Amino acid sequence: MVRLSGRLSDIHQRWTPDGSLAVVASLCIERPHLGPQRAQMIDEQPMPLRAVGRMAEILVRLENREIAIEGTLRRRYYSRDGEQRWGQVEIWVDACHPAID
Repeated sequence: MVRLSGRLSDIHQRWTPDGSLAVVASLCIERPHLGPQRAQMIDEQPMPLRAVGRMAEILVRLENREIAIEGTLRRRYYSRDGEQRWGQVEIWVDACHPAID
């Protein structure tokens, strides 16, 4: 189980074969400061999210807002020409709500 909070952005909506909504999005979380050598580095890290059904609908309504999520880490592999090439860890969202300030 993973719990994170950050700004929801970059939502892409898709429809599954059964007609339900699915989304791929990014949760921008703050990165720790890594000292003077890295002072000019971006302080945000986008984390890839996936959701289907009701969770997908909730994420669409919360785009560009600060949110808190709970989910499961899953590794997805992508291939090109039938050969496995690379993988990405994604967070499959189980629960989501606006962040409390």
